[in-house]
Amino acid sequence: MNNFTCTSGRCIDIRLATLGDLDAISLLNKKWIVNSFDIPNKEDGFLLCDEYNSEDLSNIILAQDTAVACSDGAVVAYYINDNCSSLLDQYNLAISNLKEKNLIPADSRVSIRTQIVVDREFQRLGIPKAMLDFLVPFLKEKYNFLFSIGVNENPKRAAHQKVGWKIVDEDDLNYYCLYDLRTQ
Repeated sequence: MNNFTCTSGRCIDIRLATLGDLDAISLLNKKWIVNSFDIPNKEDGFLLCDEYNSEDLSNIILAQDTAVACSDGAVVAYYINDNCSSLLDQYNLAISNLKEKNLIPADSRVSIRTQIVVDREFQRLGIPKAMLDFLVPFLKEKYNFLFSIGVNENPKRAAHQKVGWKIVDEDDLNYYCLYDLRTQ
């Protein structure tokens, strides 16, 4: 576990997720999923995807590739690296396309889907970077890159780049980004 004092002075605990965090992660996941771009507070970010079911979340947590940030014992953020859920088809296809374009080295080990969620009250405090820094030693043993797909309408694009994610491609709907663990 790492203790992190964020820019507001709050003390945040960052640790690997456990099965005891399943409900809290699921609630945060559902809270940020949208069905359309016509939503209030869009500037805070959103997820345009299917929600995780409890079996998928359990398997993801058991893989020990997910961090949570807690304030006063409550989960306020998560950093999921998903390589085992039933929701990976779009991500696998995108990674294959990026390898064909030589934007990802063909022999790379890529964590298929990274998803970051921070509760609204805890945004802009440096929590995603702190969770990523915590996870890097665990992840770099398994993967060369982390991969994520963002929707172009999502205003968090700059926040991803600020912590080291690189936009490697985009189309009319999405941008595709990598985090290079080889340089960490």
